[in-house]
Amino acid sequence: MRLSLVVVLVLFQFSNCFADIKPSYTDYKANLSLSSWFFPESPIYSGQKHNNYSISIESEIYVEWPNNKNLTFRPFYMVDNEDSYRTHFDIREMRYSLYGDDWETNIGIGQVFWGVTESKNLVDIINQFDVVDDPLLKTKLGQPLMNLTLIRDYGYFDFYVLPYFRERTSPGKKGRLRTDPHFLKNSTTFEGGSQWTPELAARWSKSYYDYDISLHSFFGYGRAPSIDIKIIDGLINYAPNYQRVRQLGGTFQRTLDSTLLKLEWIVRDGEKDSNLKRGGYFASVLGLEHTLFQSIRDNGDIGLLIEYNFDSRRSKSSDLLQDDIFIATRFVLNDAQNTEMLLGSIFDLDGDGQIFQLDFGRRLNDSLNLGIKGAVYQNGRIGSNLYLLRQDSWLEVSLKKYF
Repeated sequence: MRLSLVVVLVLFQFSNCFADIKPSYTDYKANLSLSSWFFPESPIYSGQKHNNYSISIESEIYVEWPNNKNLTFRPFYMVDNEDSYRTHFDIREMRYSLYGDDWETNIGIGQVFWGVTESKNLVDIINQFDVVDDPLLKTKLGQPLMNLTLIRDYGYFDFYVLPYFRERTSPGKKGRLRTDPHFLKNSTTFEGGSQWTPELAARWSKSYYDYDISLHSFFGYGRAPSIDIKIIDGLINYAPNYQRVRQLGGTFQRTLDSTLLKLEWIVRDGEKDSNLKRGGYFASVLGLEHTLFQSIRDNGDIGLLIEYNFDSRRSKSSDLLQDDIFIATRFVLNDAQNTEMLLGSIFDLDGDGQIFQLDFGRRLNDSLNLGIKGAVYQNGRIGSNLYLLRQDSWLEVSLKKYF
């Protein structure tokens, strides 16, 4: 909350500077979402339930001035009936922007996406993930930042200063998809600094004909926490631990008519592995996506995807995807209801089971959307990351009302 108040005051001061200038455009929108989270298998731990129900609201205020300035404010709030850790407030964006012909700058809280692949975005390190809202790691928390973009003939240059680190959300004792034991609140440690130690990032990106490439560097905290073991009243407890890392990486994508060739790669140093030893490693995602246009009723498209995830730490990696093949099919009907569905499967080449994923969306009318997504976890070996999820296969059904 202290951080939010600081940013609110900063943006308030900026708005005062232009109080005498009438906005050229103002827009407001919001959505209300009701979700049911079903777990077909019995919970492993005491206090957990078969089902969770939640309600969330997200709104957005956008103001634009005629002198190349705009302000975006997007708060989010969720309430869950079972897990108090899922009940949370976040400012997804509160960003003040100025721009010219060949530059743009942003200050406040923002969301940034880097990446080209589907199964995982290794290079996407600016924002933290909101795990309790989306276990598929597609939803992000807002990140306090200052950003400058320079637009040149030889590419886009992005520079970031991140003054405050966001912790990853995690399920509570009653929550499903949690570690054993669950992560304690207010017990996080930061190696090499504090939550207020600034992080730095820079990125270059460019399109050359059929090629899209990027390179980046990052110095700050890794986004996935390792585990600190704490003994409290004779019981073992887990606490999140974040380490300062150095990362270099990039993306590559080539368009060949209806086929996309994709690559993400990183070299990272300073992060702990599953044995809690710090070191360096190389990771990559190599993929191909081929689209069969107008193959469903002469209008809809079918996309075929295959990707390989590699992590040089192999069994020592704390990541689920370290030697895995991802195969998926994407259906886009291009109809009035904007119907889309992704069916995917992940196979561990080391024999550590499979993951099957579903992500479906369809508009029921002009202001109501139906969403269905879920995951099935199978055959995880004892002691592996997947084994923790052995009875936590899930399906979420949501209705989202837009205003």
